[in-house]
Amino acid sequence: MKNKLTAKSMIVSIVILCIGASSVTAYNIQPSLNPQPMGRGTLYVGGAGPGNYTSIQEAIDNSTSGDTIFVFAGTYTENVDTKLKKVALIGEDRDTTIIQGQTTNPVVRLGNSDTSIEGFTMMGNSDETIILVASLSENIFITNNMIKDGMYGIVLSITTSRATISDNTIMDNVYVGIQLQTSAYDLIQGNNIQNNGAQGIDISLNSHHNSILNNSITGNGEAGIAIGGLASIDNTIQGNDVSDNKIGIRFTGGAGTNEITGNNIEGNAMEGLLLQSSSENTIEMNNFIDNKRQATFKISSRNVWDANYWNNWIGLKLSMPIFQKFPKVILGGLRMNFDKNPALAPYNVSAVI
Repeated sequence: MKNKLTAKSMIVSIVILCIGASSVTAYNIQPSLNPQPMGRGTLYVGGAGPGNYTSIQEAIDNSTSGDTIFVFAGTYTENVDTKLKKVALIGEDRDTTIIQGQTTNPVVRLGNSDTSIEGFTMMGNSDETIILVASLSENIFITNNMIKDGMYGIVLSITTSRATISDNTIMDNVYVGIQLQTSAYDLIQGNNIQNNGAQGIDISLNSHHNSILNNSITGNGEAGIAIGGLASIDNTIQGNDVSDNKIGIRFTGGAGTNEITGNNIEGNAMEGLLLQSSSENTIEMNNFIDNKRQATFKISSRNVWDANYWNNWIGLKLSMPIFQKFPKVILGGLRMNFDKNPALAPYNVSAVI
């Protein structure tokens, strides 16, 4: 009898312990607001969650490659460097998640491939680059940010490739909005690039196979888009609104075999398109409207002009059918190029406005 009572007591004790353990487990898995996980995955900055970091750099320093760093709305006065971490930086809201640089270092330096930044306002001063992408980096994503008030907006350093710069507003920088240097296979799409002191987009030092698509590039102090360098070839400029800059698009230094297609080039203070020592480019189905000089070329040859709309073409100014058979003449000093098929009406260009 005593042995039976002892066995029953042990069974009851085990059941009580199991119930207690189940209660503790159920309590521990209840979610908390804005949790800072114990394991790797997502790290939080700002907000009200327990264990959230107070600075973006602190979160980066405690991250490992592959982590996401989510930053709650607020102003973070710091310069950020991802170093060799392959991380995703995500702001809660572009307009209210602000990184304000405080030194002459880049406001944000992306130091390795497979890194992204999205949803921030980033501001600096006249001595700071806002975003610097380190050399040899690829598969970089810079998306839906406000980038302003720096020396340069975005700089892709030498030998970067396959970066995507999309849906950003890049404005009021002292020099260039976006600068590529010996960079290839990049996509610049859907950005609003305005009021930068020099070029809106500057592609130089032998950059090739880049695509500039559906951007609004307006009010920049020099060229809206500038491409230069002997091996700056096979770049595509398509679907952009390039308006109210000093020069719309400028090619220099041997840039060749590039395509300028389906753009609105309007109201630029000097040339709409200027080709200098640049040959074998294709210029077709663009709007050239009210530029001081619609287009010209210097020491350039074998460029193809076709089916562009020119609002100063004689076929539009004089209604007699015979004048609509005339080509559009593009003067280059003492030489002439011809667009043999000028368009009778402007094209609908659907760039970001």
